[in-house]
Amino acid sequence: MRSGLFIILLTAIALSGCPGNKNINENQNNSNGNANQTAFTPPAPLKPTSTLDPNFKPCNEYYPLIPGSVAKYVMNYSSGIVADATVVVDSSEENGVKGFTERTQIVDRSGGFQIAQNIVRRFVCEGDKVRALSEKTESRIENDPTSSEFNFRDNSYAMIEPSSLAQKDATWSYGFKAVFRRPGEAPAAPDAPVIVVFTVKGEEELTLPTGKVKALKIERKVGENRVTDYYTRGLGLVKRVAAEGTSWELKEYSGLKPAE
Repeated sequence: MRSGLFIILLTAIALSGCPGNKNINENQNNSNGNANQTAFTPPAPLKPTSTLDPNFKPCNEYYPLIPGSVAKYVMNYSSGIVADATVVVDSSEENGVKGFTERTQIVDRSGGFQIAQNIVRRFVCEGDKVRALSEKTESRIENDPTSSEFNFRDNSYAMIEPSSLAQKDATWSYGFKAVFRRPGEAPAAPDAPVIVVFTVKGEEELTLPTGKVKALKIERKVGENRVTDYYTRGLGLVKRVAAEGTSWELKEYSGLKPAE
């Protein structure tokens, strides 16, 4: 794979948890030609393995890692493809410390023929901050499989303490080293880490399929590429809009509850 395409895919996954639109558009154009070449089996629906404890208190309400919880989103790609994303959380142990595993399944409305993606993220809590440990992604854009691994630096926080989030224009950042793989090709592992910068943009009221909510707007940037995420206390991510056109919107959830 050419290095330029690696960078496009790497940046897209780092920012929005989705494959680059370049691949989606190319494969969408070839869908008719590939339809009869390979038998297709839709992936099984994603479910948590942990039992939900209704009294569990997450360390950070803006990023509520609650074992047994489920959040479902509708995704719209700039190419016109529509997909469903399911996010589940389970408890885990990370080097002897209580941790959390967040699994995400993205399947387009054809049942996964065009896009099927599984993302596994691992976290631990440090006080009321959520620290990212690792992320692994397995993607299939039609019959083209790829995978990536992100190993985060120490003190890489997916979400900082709520007291800092209350300050508009507050910033933080994290970095990770990435490895990108495609069958039959040598792994691509850039020497330079990917740096993601977060900026708090204030609070907005949103109308979602689940109802009206107040959400904290946070912008993420990798170089000149950016994504805007909206987080609601008790629910976590409720909306995502990438500059290239991909969007997420919360449509249903269980095991989560908006903070009063």
